Amino acid sequence: VVNATAAQTLVDRIGAGALAAAVVTGQMTASLALDRAGLLGLRHQPITGRRLAGALLLVAGTILVAL
Repeated sequence: VVNATAAQTLVDRIGAGALAAAVVTGQMTASLALDRAGLLGLRHQPITGRRLAGALLLVAGTILVAL
């Protein structure tokens, strides 16, 4: 419910492309945290430099799409 309301509110402000990029970036960030903590029955995965670089590139891409 919160996600749908936020999306409906933000799409007019930042556009559909930036919203889609932000959603994917948020999902990736959450998955990194879940993997690192080993939550939801997942096997513990450390945050390696390669995984962190990928997440940072997603953040950079989201910023570029939003400009």
